[in-house]
Amino acid sequence: MSENQAMADAVRRLVDETVLPNVERWDREDVLPREILDQLGALGVPGALVPARYGGRELPVRAMVDVWRTLAQGWISLTGAVNTTALATRLLVRYGTEAQRERWLPGIATGDVWSSFSITEPQAGSDLRRLEMSVARADGGLVLTGRKRWIAGGFSFPLACVLATLEGQSRPSCVLLPAEGRGSATWTTGPLDKLGYRGVESATWAFDGHFAPGAEILGGEAGEGQGARQMLDVLAVGRVNVACRALGVIDRAIECALVEATERPIGPGLLGDHSHTQLRIGELRSRQLVIEAAIRAAADAVDAGAADAAERATAAKTMASESAVWAVEQAARLAASRSYTGDAELTRLRRDAPQTQIGEGANDALLIAAGKAVIKRRSP
Repeated sequence: MSENQAMADAVRRLVDETVLPNVERWDREDVLPREILDQLGALGVPGALVPARYGGRELPVRAMVDVWRTLAQGWISLTGAVNTTALATRLLVRYGTEAQRERWLPGIATGDVWSSFSITEPQAGSDLRRLEMSVARADGGLVLTGRKRWIAGGFSFPLACVLATLEGQSRPSCVLLPAEGRGSATWTTGPLDKLGYRGVESATWAFDGHFAPGAEILGGEAGEGQGARQMLDVLAVGRVNVACRALGVIDRAIECALVEATERPIGPGLLGDHSHTQLRIGELRSRQLVIEAAIRAAADAVDAGAADAAERATAAKTMASESAVWAVEQAARLAASRSYTGDAELTRLRRDAPQTQIGEGANDALLIAAGKAVIKRRSP
């Protein structure tokens, strides 16, 4: 059995035996148990992309599609929780100095180090032209000033990759920020209450001249002013991850629809005997297959470093997320009022699916950028 198949099988058992029986309670209580993250870390899921020379499994993104999808079938919050560490891994492998790789990648490989990934600011969203976070050099570390929000793992992860502008630079850099000092008077934290995508820590950070010992610029001197390019470059991996979240939602929406079709009595037969149910489930299945193919093609392109990798990842993410919202609505029409009670799976999916339209870039912004690029290529 291959290493990636063994991981996929172990994740399937975790989802079936532990996640699905408990997810409605976890969602209601807004908690993702630490022991679940520890189990994922022990399985190597957050550090699966780490090269073998640093103790990792060095799996391709394609191998993670089934893992991320399976996690999302249990709860999209699990797929989201491992995503930012995958992004940090990609940053360190592609742009880190050898010392930075040796410092962080072995811990990521063992599951001891998880990482946040922070671009968004309150006044700017992810508009890079309006970012205000700044960083200054200091002996033994860096001094940070500014605010960030929507930081996954923002209360507990040991590392964060943070976009901020270094003094003397006009363009931002990527800061490797250890967690020491988090929660202090100069680095305050706060929670964000969310409609869905619960359990995942989503934090706000405020830095007031905070000295961060051990913080450094990704890539050292060569990385100064390169943070936006670096962090945007690795988002193709993140968008494949978000697309897998959406596909997991589609999978569960189909399962809910099939339960209604095969178990709900209507007149002398079952709901599935009626053509409108058959049509709706046929549409769901067709959309599921197309989205799966798009995600696998995007993952292959990312692994190959193809010129269209970012475009394919964006296409997979936007279409998968729009389809997830649509799929939940189709299944809910079959379930009718049973999709609207507080403990129904479809109720949770209604709240979770829209997160995939926002994660790793709002769909409208991504599609505008994609459209502009296509027009530019066509223009004389």
